[in-house]
Amino acid sequence: MSITNVVRRKRVARENYHHGDLEAALIDAALDLVRQTGPDHLSLRAVAQQVGVSPSAVYHYFPDKDSLISRVGDKLFIDLANMQREALAQIPGISARAAKLRYRELGRTYFRWANKEPNLFRLMFGGFCKIEREGDHQGNDAFLMLTKCLDDLLDTGVISKSMRKYGELLSWTAVQGASTLIVEGHLPEAAFEDLLDGLDLAMRAGNMRAGSK
Repeated sequence: MSITNVVRRKRVARENYHHGDLEAALIDAALDLVRQTGPDHLSLRAVAQQVGVSPSAVYHYFPDKDSLISRVGDKLFIDLANMQREALAQIPGISARAAKLRYRELGRTYFRWANKEPNLFRLMFGGFCKIEREGDHQGNDAFLMLTKCLDDLLDTGVISKSMRKYGELLSWTAVQGASTLIVEGHLPEAAFEDLLDGLDLAMRAGNMRAGSK
């Protein structure tokens, strides 16, 4: 059998996916490419070449690059939420101490993921994935876990009602900002624990003022 026929048969075999398998393979290929070269160089043609199918096969599932990135982003947010869920499950209990440990671990896990997968982190938050409309993120699993952690801090008396309404905004922007600065090389990794210390003090500030009166 000639080399040309071998190559042709391999190509046909790669394109002969069961329904749904190719879509998953394309998403995995996109993730691999972003890990290797960053989000700027991702393209449908590169993904097709990575999997070994024709560009037309990719267009069957993803009509354009934005639709592919959207699906990749969905998978990444799910993966991050699962990692955070597993981390929080290791800290059971209803005490104030347990609530504080879970809140801190939620941010720490977020940073660990970003630092381990910097190019995927850039894809998620570097303007490549379309930002949801204001309020839509409240249905996101990671956001719901943050809300639960903050509610636990309130219920156990760690934070005040006046501070609770700022909890999501303060926590998310602080952790996101510090993670970005460290990933991009503007801060040392050790700065993240300092950020968590400062965030803890800021969140408890309302109760501290109440106690001083």
